[in-house]
Amino acid sequence: MTIPISCPYTCGELFQGTIDGIPCLVSCPITIYSTALPTPGQPQPPLPSKARRALDCLPAAAQLPMHLHQRLPPGRGYGTSTADIGSTLFAAAHWANIPLDPIEASRLAVRIEPTDSSLLPGLTLFDHRQGALVEHLGAPPPVAIVILDPGVTVDSEAFNEQDWTDALRKIASLHQQAFDLLKDGILRQDIDAVGEAASLSATAHQEILLNPWLEHALVLARQVKASGVCRAHSGSILGILFPKNTFDHQSVTRYIQKHLPTQVQLRVTEITGGGPVVESTALQIEDETQ
Repeated sequence: MTIPISCPYTCGELFQGTIDGIPCLVSCPITIYSTALPTPGQPQPPLPSKARRALDCLPAAAQLPMHLHQRLPPGRGYGTSTADIGSTLFAAAHWANIPLDPIEASRLAVRIEPTDSSLLPGLTLFDHRQGALVEHLGAPPPVAIVILDPGVTVDSEAFNEQDWTDALRKIASLHQQAFDLLKDGILRQDIDAVGEAASLSATAHQEILLNPWLEHALVLARQVKASGVCRAHSGSILGILFPKNTFDHQSVTRYIQKHLPTQVQLRVTEITGGGPVVESTALQIEDETQ
């Protein structure tokens, strides 16, 4: 059966670092999606190389023509490759009647590249390099996000090829502190704790990849009474986090716009759980402000 299946993009990560010496992350999935639709019997449209490699992971669907609807640019921290690979895998598996659960899909994706935890349900700690560690933390609390996108790309493949062992070891205690706070915040659905954990992880990561906009984002977050800031740990985007039920969209975005250079684009969205969804339920609530 041919149906479109979507996987969420991310606003970077709520946490990334090492736990007990294992590099791992908790992605920040958002309600903007990459969608894959099998098109059997039609010419194969161009596919990104990683989505093509995803099809090769399923021999029964390796030659299946697939249309991929991509909504966000690569190289900035939106988890576009993971979303493309995941939506392609899930759509192809559904078409070929191959059982494929999110953990298996994530481990197939890891064969292609380091993978976000956004293919797994809820919010999940994931060993993004090996796929051996999976810890489901729970459903996301109701969080609105104002994404700051300066339009700067980061070569995530080159970043992930570097050996960060020594740098990560130096800030391991900060990673443990940030993760413990995040885990507890998700369990209690405490948005301020989630925001504090994300801010701590984002700040600690400055030792590894400097984001020149982070300090400015943290100041803005305090000024607009946000819960915290998340970041792409191998990209350039940042997210200012708010309790959804008290988020004043117009006044907040107006204030942030006023205090940012014009080249920084804002996107307003929400945190969602990871994993595949049928496109009809993947309601895109993105609001772009130039």
